[in-house]
Amino acid sequence: MTDVFEKIEGITGVAARENELLSLHTTFGVGGSCDLMVWVSTEEALKEVLAAAQAGGLPTFVLGRGSNLLVRDGGISGVVLRLVEELAGIDVTGLGIRAGGGASLGEVVSRATSAGIGGLEFLAGIPGTVGGAAVANAGARDIWFGHYMAELTILGSDLETVRLSADDLKFGYRTSSLAPDWIVIEAVLSGAAASVEEVRQKVETSLERRRRTQPVGERSAGCIFKNPPGDSAGRLIESAGLKGLTVGGAQVSPVHANFIVNTGGATAREILDLVARIKDRVKVLNGVELELEVSVVGKD
Repeated sequence: MTDVFEKIEGITGVAARENELLSLHTTFGVGGSCDLMVWVSTEEALKEVLAAAQAGGLPTFVLGRGSNLLVRDGGISGVVLRLVEELAGIDVTGLGIRAGGGASLGEVVSRATSAGIGGLEFLAGIPGTVGGAAVANAGARDIWFGHYMAELTILGSDLETVRLSADDLKFGYRTSSLAPDWIVIEAVLSGAAASVEEVRQKVETSLERRRRTQPVGERSAGCIFKNPPGDSAGRLIESAGLKGLTVGGAQVSPVHANFIVNTGGATAREILDLVARIKDRVKVLNGVELELEVSVVGKD
């Protein structure tokens, strides 16, 4: 692996660090280390890094802002990629926003607000990236990322860049038809004309709702379970009397039952044990099999 790492570290447009602790890069604040973390600033550099990793037989994993993710205590083998600079840039033209896969959703909302582009206010407070939002079809209530996506540029495992229209993709509740090995290079989002003040007020309303109903400021990965059809995971968990239940440093949030928070020093194993206890209890009481919304990656 040393030869591969040296080759990657020598590529123009990257910065790299070995044995990087992933708990420093996830909103949960848990997870072991990766063999090599690489910050990639250009599409060309990304292709070179992927080619080097493939030639060396090393797996790769794209890490956004570390939300909606649980990294196991053993960390992630291979190369963890972070998309930065050019791959996280944002350009606004008319009512369209072209954003790199590594761009933060918060910055997208900020730019949309300044430009008087409405419709994207639902993304306010979601601590993810454009790429992650496209893959998971991030959203709030019944509004999804896919509703506003006009075009998507992806890099496939063959290292070829492909542009896809909204009609080329299928989006569902927290799902998309994007293949697991595709990397989102950029997305074009299309909004609606609105006044800056109107958009700003809607963003503030969205943020205030989150502050009032979610454990904002605590370490979590967002909603832990998907809502089952016709019901709410939070309601099922709360009705099972599980609010406040703890396993080590992991706790079912007293604020919102569909959030697990790291109260300090939690391990991924403790979080997964708590997940199992929640699922078992809800299944026994309600006959509902809860499905994780958070992605679990890495090794024990």
